[in-house]
Amino acid sequence: MTTGAMRRPGAAVGSVLLTIAAIGGVVCILLVVLAVVFHITLIMFKTGSMSPTIPTGSLAVVGEVGGDEIRVGDIITVDRQDALPITHRVTSVTPLGGGAVSITMRGDANAVEDPAPYVVSTARRVLFSVPGLAYAVSAVSNPLALGGITIGAAAIVTWAFWPREERGLPVNRRRAGTHTAARLRHAALALVAVAAGSAVLAPSPARAAVTEETIVGSAITLVSVADKDAMADLQPGVPVTWQIGISAHPAQPGTVDLALAGSGGLVSDPTGLWLSVDTCPVRWVGTTCAGGGTPVMGFAAASSHLASSVHLASMPTSDELWVLVEAMVPNAPSMRAGTASLSIIASGTGGTVVAGTTPGAVAYTGSDISVPLNAALGALALGLGLAFAARFRQRRLA
Repeated sequence: MTTGAMRRPGAAVGSVLLTIAAIGGVVCILLVVLAVVFHITLIMFKTGSMSPTIPTGSLAVVGEVGGDEIRVGDIITVDRQDALPITHRVTSVTPLGGGAVSITMRGDANAVEDPAPYVVSTARRVLFSVPGLAYAVSAVSNPLALGGITIGAAAIVTWAFWPREERGLPVNRRRAGTHTAARLRHAALALVAVAAGSAVLAPSPARAAVTEETIVGSAITLVSVADKDAMADLQPGVPVTWQIGISAHPAQPGTVDLALAGSGGLVSDPTGLWLSVDTCPVRWVGTTCAGGGTPVMGFAAASSHLASSVHLASMPTSDELWVLVEAMVPNAPSMRAGTASLSIIASGTGGTVVAGTTPGAVAYTGSDISVPLNAALGALALGLGLAFAARFRQRRLA
């Protein structure tokens, strides 16, 4: 068997792989066009607030619509200032003029509507969703998978541009092979370039709304109000609030002591979770206390406060008190992933009651696409460098 004959199966397999890669590049181009021209984007559902319609782990395709196009029954993603987006079903629409509308929404799995209406002039409507696909997207987004894709892209480019031995072939076959290889190499190059550009299409997570939970003890009642999903996936530099209402109804008057406790990697890490704590005699409205708030703990690293539980306040059992905790992770590339557990402990006459939340954070990425973009460009540069070095060496030897 000749050397050329032995090479044909490998060349055929390589051509098939490059053709598949080229088709993938075309798909990426179409996605880029849809995103730019028709404002089509992707969102991932990390919670079950829209179950069973859209279960946890679904990947949804959403398109931008004007406020006057929103209808009752639509599943809409609304952007919120200083907070993460929320995706729920529209329950009412009130026109405000000028294309703006006021809408109320509720998750299919929630018993009550979101606490307040949303005023929007544009929003994103869910076109369709695929259950379970968000897990695959998240898996591909981790550093190990990104590294594997980078190495694979470098290998494809290197193979596509590697110099071929064409001696002994008829001129017509040599030219045909050259033209075919050129087309495949250009397809591979286009694939890598489009893959780098498509990094901007990273899906964003869909969120649930603020929920309220009542914990009733024998003589103490706590009301915990939080966006649990936003708290569980803190974004760098974006504070998330958690407020807890405390009231007591013991048989005999007394006092209730309040303490804050925490544990987990984000709490022990000085560059991890940051907290502030304030109290108010009435329920907080956002971060505003109508009765005049009292600072208890200024914004600082949780590691400096929560080596053990921290006493926050004492209150007569005849009073009511609301504690506001703001949690945030630093807006810095050095911020590491992790989780934490925070608890408000109310103890005194009538026993002890605990309310908790679980802040969490992913490694800093935000909207910064420099990592995948640099990885794709690095793969391209590495592949081209190896291939052209081999070509230069071959020419010198010839």
